[in-house]
Amino acid sequence: MSKVESKTEKRLNLTIRATNGATWPTDEFKTNTNVKHVIEKAVAHFVEESAMSEGDYRLALVVNGQAQPPLNEEAKLEDTDVKDGSLLVLVAREPQVDG
Repeated sequence: MSKVESKTEKRLNLTIRATNGATWPTDEFKTNTNVKHVIEKAVAHFVEESAMSEGDYRLALVVNGQAQPPLNEEAKLEDTDVKDGSLLVLVAREPQVDG
């Protein structure tokens, strides 16, 4: 049997920050969770807490106090630089302008 697919699912302790600075410490997500799913759950959490409005957001990893470029939404957390204890921040997607 191949061990290529034998990465173990591990829960990650993450802190997700809303656009207004509110934080959500969570261990709800596993290493094999898609970034897009994390975005959806985080937005729903912050909307329910009245910390944010519904909208189109991306997720960025914060390193040394600086938000990095947004994560690939189709990637799994284990395929990004997100590690246990990471700080992630929701960022508004740039509005599209016609013409």
